[in-house]
Amino acid sequence: MDRLIEIIRRLLLAVIWFFGGGFALVIMTLSINEDSLPFFVALLIAFGFLTVSYICHTLLNWILSKKEHS
Repeated sequence: MDRLIEIIRRLLLAVIWFFGGGFALVIMTLSINEDSLPFFVALLIAFGFLTVSYICHTLLNWILSKKEHS
């Protein structure tokens, strides 16, 4: 059961960073190529996506971490 939880945790971490980093990259790329969104606003939005991804990563590790008994 521990092995299955570890596999699910790693898959969820990959999904979190794939979507968070992907959205940040898309927003930055579109702001560079288009003039509709100012660069600093796109930078703040991308930083927000990366921050939310990091928070989700930390929460997932905290929730699904192994409880070691001393």
